[in-house]
Amino acid sequence: MVRNRLELGFFGFSVLSLCFGQLVAGCDSGSHGDDDDDDDAGSSGEDARGGTSSNKGGTTSRGGSAGGGLGGTSASGGNGTGGTATGGNGTGGTATGGNGTGGTATGGTATGGTGTGADGGSSGEGSGATGGTSSGGTGGSVIGPSCDAINVEVALETPTVVLLVDTSTSMFETTPAVYPLLHDSLMNAMSGVVQAMQGKIRFGFASYQGHQAASENDPACATMETVDPALDNYNAIESVYGAISWDKNDPKWETPTNYAINATAAALRDDTPDVPTNKYILLVTDGNPNTCEVVDPQCGQDLAIRAAQDAYDSGIGLMVLGVGDIVSNPNNGCSPPYSRCGLDHLQDMANAGVGAPVQPPEGCEDPTSLSCAYALLPCVKDQTLQAAYTPSAPAVGQYVAVDTTDADASMLVATAVADMLNTVTSCTFHMNVAVTGDVSTGVVKLGDTELTYGDSNGWEIGPSTHELALRGTACASFNEGAALSIDLPCDEIAPLDP
Repeated sequence: MVRNRLELGFFGFSVLSLCFGQLVAGCDSGSHGDDDDDDDAGSSGEDARGGTSSNKGGTTSRGGSAGGGLGGTSASGGNGTGGTATGGNGTGGTATGGNGTGGTATGGTATGGTGTGADGGSSGEGSGATGGTSSGGTGGSVIGPSCDAINVEVALETPTVVLLVDTSTSMFETTPAVYPLLHDSLMNAMSGVVQAMQGKIRFGFASYQGHQAASENDPACATMETVDPALDNYNAIESVYGAISWDKNDPKWETPTNYAINATAAALRDDTPDVPTNKYILLVTDGNPNTCEVVDPQCGQDLAIRAAQDAYDSGIGLMVLGVGDIVSNPNNGCSPPYSRCGLDHLQDMANAGVGAPVQPPEGCEDPTSLSCAYALLPCVKDQTLQAAYTPSAPAVGQYVAVDTTDADASMLVATAVADMLNTVTSCTFHMNVAVTGDVSTGVVKLGDTELTYGDSNGWEIGPSTHELALRGTACASFNEGAALSIDLPCDEIAPLDP
């Protein structure tokens, strides 16, 4: 059974071809103004800060969607308080067979939803005078123009995704154990997601197992195993990920999600690839979060949401996959209605990960009030919430929840992760110039066909003024081998500041 809430607003569409077209950039002579634009190096999200963009809460499910209660736990067959329903979408996600408020998840056949994004790969990079060619990497060749003193370079962006995997004790001790199933879905040498997509995504890896510590910044809070992001990084990740194990005599490992996100985001901010890249964390967890200082009850939602919001503000988006206990036993260790648990919490994290408003717990209409029940939990110091909340915030972020007791759970996890990753691969090109004037005066062609600026199957400048993105069928055609030419009038572009 899979519950999913997919936010689909990225540049590009998913295609199967790994073949790249030729890229030809042209520019007429003209004057050049200084660029005073301060562009975010973020993702294709609406806010262009690294988060994924909002599509106002659309949901998809290959196994069929079902009615749901608020934030809904799912029930195969629909045995939830509030009755069964078919054909609708619950606020917290979709499921096969119907959702009920307070229902328990059993079985089900829905898969994790569809994402958008073109199977890209890395692109050739370089520059040269008109008619010259330079290339580097595995993508299409780049023929760069000379625009008087401006030498325009164009390179296909490759996203960076760190797999942040919860390795708390519950990931190992459940039946069936979640951890080996998850590892196989991601890392199987023949069918795993990382092996299949390592040529088009700069994968990194981080695991976290928590311990009680003196503060939220105490390095003793969690043991983290990490691998720096890179293309073709399967072997390096497997050497670390595959070595992680648990013994029943080991002490209990906790789930300080806020600490793990903060540490991973800090490492991503320090990551500086040759070509600018959109950066994401793909969080995989099976439990409601605790904090470094308070391990029980699991009331670390506020700090985990704050960590996701801070990451987004620094240009790093968050995707969320819930597995195991947080799906089948969503209130375990948590205290509703004082805090939002299970699928509700996954939705809140997904919203924070795309820069969208986050819903406070029920009855907490004023999150700043000392009477807010959420603030009375032991994880909240001085009764002061750290994250930002908006009452009645809509569910717009993306998350996928997989019930790992399902017989097809391994396949469902692999499909869900691949779908999420496909939403962040794109036909977005980084340029060493910024467009300063009327964008629509540029001419972009695939072969002999001129594309329409701003069309869903055309092209646009964005998310920053030094990025050009192909949309829809234009992206698919480029990836299938169509030659792309870009002609931006020189009086509408200026060099980026060095």
